[in-house]
Amino acid sequence: MTAHPLRATIGREVVLEGVGLHLGHPCQLTFRPAPSGSGRVFVRTDLAGRPTIPAHASVAVSAERRTQLGSGAESLHTVEHVLSAVAGEEIDDIIIEMDAPEPPVLDGSASVFVEALRGAGRVEYPELPDWLIVTEPFRVEYGDSVYEAFPAEVLELEVVVDFPHPLIGRQELRLAVTPESFGAELAAARTFGFLHEVDALQKKGLIRGASTKNAVVLGPDGVVDNVLRWPDEFVRHKAMDCVGDLALAGARLRARVRALRPSHSGTVSFVRALLARESSSVQAD
Repeated sequence: MTAHPLRATIGREVVLEGVGLHLGHPCQLTFRPAPSGSGRVFVRTDLAGRPTIPAHASVAVSAERRTQLGSGAESLHTVEHVLSAVAGEEIDDIIIEMDAPEPPVLDGSASVFVEALRGAGRVEYPELPDWLIVTEPFRVEYGDSVYEAFPAEVLELEVVVDFPHPLIGRQELRLAVTPESFGAELAAARTFGFLHEVDALQKKGLIRGASTKNAVVLGPDGVVDNVLRWPDEFVRHKAMDCVGDLALAGARLRARVRALRPSHSGTVSFVRALLARESSSVQAD
């Protein structure tokens, strides 16, 4: 699958079910086709009035270990894997219905979402996608995270992680993001965490739905009750997260983005800086 030049939605609805990673609630998620120009929109079907929340950095709020849209009862949590699949497949217009505040974690990666979207088929519109184009280099720092952006013809990611664990250490990944490369190199990379953090995170009300079946858990001696899909699955997952968080720009990106120790809040901050600097809704030639 190569990059697509036209706006697109999916051909039919498709439903997925499971529990959320952090809040642990069961959720039914439905992907539905959307009209051209409507963008990527979440709908909370479990709440009165079926409130909608756009997948956009303007409604993102700071949250620990996840990407959150909105606040209060209508908020959505841990949307990064869903959005990475949608953006990775270059789906511009889609309705994402959820009957809970957090999508199902499934296997901890984006691969099941990608399979569902591909199974739903692709419908292209005669209109061109909206693009956010980096025209000059710039840099954003957010805590320990550092982002640099440069002009490019497509979205190119350079991601670097550095963790003091013998299975991780410093890992780097460079990738031009297309539907083909995303599906083959990033989609199946699973979320990960460290055994020594479990109690503290659970006391904060997080990782209530996590297990070794949907996350790579690292103990001092290695992976707990699981095996890695790649030796560098950790940086691949961080790159996958970046694709999802970058989707909050509300447009496809033409940029080379270098992310050093990326975080969800850091990437959202970078997207906001990008939107403030560059022209959005620029049509492709």
